Amino acid sequence: MTSHRKDVLMSNEMLGEPDFVSSSAIRKYCENARKLFHPLYHELHVSAEELEIALKYVRSADPKAGGMDSRLRAKLVSRQLKHAASAVEVASKSAVGTYMAFLKHYSPEVTESRKKNSRKKFEFDE
Repeated sequence: MTSHRKDVLMSNEMLGEPDFVSSSAIRKYCENARKLFHPLYHELHVSAEELEIALKYVRSADPKAGGMDSRLRAKLVSRQLKHAASAVEVASKSAVGTYMAFLKHYSPEVTESRKKNSRKKFEFDE
């Protein structure tokens, strides 16, 4: 099995099978994505801060710079993790936005479905 195929299988396990046959399936998939991305964003953001702090105190090769070059290099290196955190934050927001866009663009169908279901007391949805 190729590594790409393993990655695809692994992502299906983390988010669930993309079985978009109902509004609750769309909601569940988007919630799973948000639940996956949210902690990853925090981990990357905190790690970027920790990396910058750790590298900031590495002794400079140029004593005339007074440590300013170490701070600058630390910022440049940690910026990459900060970009990764920002990208994951966008992915998390986009997952939520997907479900909100679904509700917006399919509101007549959703409203009609809710009217029909309001007569029922219990529904087996999953």
